[in-house]
Amino acid sequence: MFKWYKKYREEKRDYKLYKKRIAALPEDYKTAMKAIETYLWNFAKGAGMFEILKNVLEMFENAAADNLELKAVIGDDLAEFADNLLNEYPEETWMDKQRTKLRDSIK
Repeated sequence: MFKWYKKYREEKRDYKLYKKRIAALPEDYKTAMKAIETYLWNFAKGAGMFEILKNVLEMFENAAADNLELKAVIGDDLAEFADNLLNEYPEETWMDKQRTKLRDSIK
């Protein structure tokens, strides 16, 4: 049980740091990051999706540090950007897990 609690505390600490990093972004990046986060959490929860979100955050932090405009990073359509993330990591979504379960149901 101690291992579970230690893992929980580490994950909670990691999540708090993640939220602080978002808060430190320029306003347009922060707004986009929060929107992407809300959108992606609709499709999956857990460590895999959290890692994807941290990667996006790092990308946004680097772009902001380089003084790039948000559109230079995400393009003209935030939804398309987010959907491309889902397509890049389908194994992290509940939809892919359900598709696999459906396919396996007739084997």
